[in-house]
Amino acid sequence: MKNASVDKWRHAARQFGWKYGVATLTTIAAIWVRTLLNPFLEDRCPFSLFYLSVLTTAWIAGTGPAIFAIALGTLAAAHYFVEPASSLMIHRMPDQVHLAIYVIVNLVATTLFNRLERQRHLAETRSADNERLSQSLREADMRKDEFLALLAHELRNPLAPIRSSLALLDRKSDSPETVRRLREVMQRQTNHLIRITDDLLDVSRFCRGRVELRLELMDLRDAVEDAVEMVEAIVQEKSHRLQLLVPDHPVTVNGDRVRLTQLTANLLSNAAKYTPHCGRITLQMEVIDASVVLSVIDNGIGFSASQAERILEPFVQVDTSRTREYGGLGVGLTIVDRLVSLHGGELTIFSRGPGLGSQFTVSLPTVITDVREASAKVPQDKVAESSRNASTEIRTSEQSAYLTQPIAPGRRLLVVEDNMDASGLLAELFESEGYSVQVACDGIEALQLVKVQSPDIVIMDIGLPGMDGYEIAKRIRRDERSHRIALIALTGWGSDADRELAIQAGFDLHLIKPVVFRELLQHVQELVGRKLQPIHQVATDCSVLC
Repeated sequence: MKNASVDKWRHAARQFGWKYGVATLTTIAAIWVRTLLNPFLEDRCPFSLFYLSVLTTAWIAGTGPAIFAIALGTLAAAHYFVEPASSLMIHRMPDQVHLAIYVIVNLVATTLFNRLERQRHLAETRSADNERLSQSLREADMRKDEFLALLAHELRNPLAPIRSSLALLDRKSDSPETVRRLREVMQRQTNHLIRITDDLLDVSRFCRGRVELRLELMDLRDAVEDAVEMVEAIVQEKSHRLQLLVPDHPVTVNGDRVRLTQLTANLLSNAAKYTPHCGRITLQMEVIDASVVLSVIDNGIGFSASQAERILEPFVQVDTSRTREYGGLGVGLTIVDRLVSLHGGELTIFSRGPGLGSQFTVSLPTVITDVREASAKVPQDKVAESSRNASTEIRTSEQSAYLTQPIAPGRRLLVVEDNMDASGLLAELFESEGYSVQVACDGIEALQLVKVQSPDIVIMDIGLPGMDGYEIAKRIRRDERSHRIALIALTGWGSDADRELAIQAGFDLHLIKPVVFRELLQHVQELVGRKLQPIHQVATDCSVLC
């Protein structure tokens, strides 16, 4: 701090010396030129050359040095060029009038220079502000387009299995087991749509300041318990180890239980989503002085310092790739930040860097109460571990049938989709049409099946974990033996740029979710009818539901 103050003082001193040095140098130059002209001018026009020194100083150095130049010019003219010489006294009336005109004219000129300089500076400032505003508007417009594309993708993903379920219901409505299973699929995907809609509405309410809390004295451990139940499915799906470290006594806060549950669930689901399989997540609660500190710590993908500055903004995500491995709209942490503020708390985020995990800490004020609290509902050091392996298994019975029964040409089909509801329903629909269908949930598995089983047609999503559909298609096309395979992109990315990328990657068709199954089937049959020759075109007709 001291060195910074010294440097600042030195810089100001240099600026001061430079500006007033200009006034001194221009005055000296005026004296020198006036001395050279003295044989011709004698005692006439003693102040004439000093007009130029003042104006030059005002133009280069500003108002203060210009006034200083006026004073220097007055003293120099009185000393060198006004009778009596070598004296600062001016006795003659004409010289006094010249002096008055010199001072007044130069003061007016300096004032005009100063006004022009301020206007120029104001114009430059406004120009810079306009440029920043224009840049921010361009960035906002770009973020809007990106968000709309992302939202369309996220909405189309659950719509695809819902539409496939309806198509399958038309074919197997007399099977109670099928109806029950499809109803469960549609319920899950509908809940997913509701969650997306609720998150968007919450962000809108927060931005407009229309969220009202129903405050009451409550045990924060109850909200934590509710939140753990909400995220249990995703924790088990990814085989995470969830550790709860909470006090064995009530922690009373003045809060909205529903919103505090939402806050905690968002932090836990965010940690689960951005932590690779079999990761470790710790929720720790401790009371420090008059505050309760709730921390969610994971060993996930982490984030950089630059990302930490924007991670709480709406629709900002750490993962911006097309693999869409983590999904979501990027509003969960925004909601957490707003809820913490409404409860009078503070949210801090920390990560040592990409791949090194992250920690989100919420600090809320506690309430001291004499009311007898119930005994602790969540024991300290409770550990909830998931044991279900989230890797997807290929249906062995179908593989055996594929290996033992002859398959007609053009009837071997591979579905590559990470949404298991969508891939399972699509496979069942094609199987009802006589196709032999296999399912892959990521790029590595898809490439292995293409190499081993050599399908005739591949229907592939673009947003896949680890490796996107474009890269998978390029790798398939690199193998000469795979050139006859027809590739169909069935994706939620539907812009012209996405279609162009699909063509460049080697896809034969680019279809947008959710597509009508009979139209998809027609496309597949057309490709088979053309002996699976790549047609390299983009589907833009009514068969695609945008």
